[in-house]
Amino acid sequence: MRPAEEGGPTDGANADGGTADHGSADSGRAPTAGRFADLSESHRAAVEAGFDESPAAAPAVSLVVVTYRTDRDAFESVLSALRSQTDDDFELVVVDNGVEWDLGARLREVEGGAVYAELSRNCGVTLARNLGARLGDADLLLFLDDDAVPAPDFVAAHRRAHAAVDVVAVRGRVVPQSRTFYNSLQRWYDLGDRPRPFLLNIEGNTSVARDAYRSVSGFDEKLGGRAGHEGIDLTYRLVRAGYGRESIVYSPDPVVYHDYATSLLGYLEKRVVGRRHRKRLAARRPELFEFASAYSPPDDGGFEQSPAERFTHLALDAATRLGSAAVGLMQALRTRF
Repeated sequence: MRPAEEGGPTDGANADGGTADHGSADSGRAPTAGRFADLSESHRAAVEAGFDESPAAAPAVSLVVVTYRTDRDAFESVLSALRSQTDDDFELVVVDNGVEWDLGARLREVEGGAVYAELSRNCGVTLARNLGARLGDADLLLFLDDDAVPAPDFVAAHRRAHAAVDVVAVRGRVVPQSRTFYNSLQRWYDLGDRPRPFLLNIEGNTSVARDAYRSVSGFDEKLGGRAGHEGIDLTYRLVRAGYGRESIVYSPDPVVYHDYATSLLGYLEKRVVGRRHRKRLAARRPELFEFASAYSPPDDGGFEQSPAERFTHLALDAATRLGSAAVGLMQALRTRF
């Protein structure tokens, strides 16, 4: 994150000479000036408080992070990694969807400043990402999860990938932070060492050209679940809008470190939620999964399992189906009684 350039605006002044609204979580005042004034009515209504302390000069990248029940130590790891980026030509935009500590005060201490919006309630990750993207001032939007630690060349790698002709969206690679059996079952995290057209199914390591993103109105805010299908939907709508399949790619170079699951309970919880969300979405939008079926992980031998691992995987799949059925039954009983 770049510090404000010498001779640039100070005391809240924007590059265009206006004055940023420095409402904060402490003041309880929703900002209405500067880039906050450009939000849609529905997005502006969702903002409880916020401030704009971004660098004076227009950045190359707007890096958007949405927080929800974020552990403070985990977020400090993210901030530390952002301070160490080899390419610091980016602004940090954070949308607070609900944390239990003073995130706004911490972001006021970030070197180079940040843009911060605190939402009045948990509005869902898709609305929060769209709001953050609208607050961003750069031509390239880069989305990072609140507990994903980016590699030192994370920003630089996304910019390099977009330098290729006709590329409008890039999905990077995820490397588990810890070696667990449950992490090893996540086949979609690492698609190998070769770039290829692919779905934007890792939203927390995705970049999109701002014009392309806005042309399809960003993420579908009705898809607020945490199963990852909002990225598949975004890919589908970009292709439907005329962006070529070859322009939306997986690149192995932008890396984030993130665990899928480190325990049996955590693994099953994610799988059950994902299965139920996928089932509901498939019933409403079958064309989305028909589209997604054209993509598959590379068959490069990187996902080979021993007989014991395959048996365990099958057992976990069975447990996931039973867990999903049990959740559905409990919800049906609550509705009935």
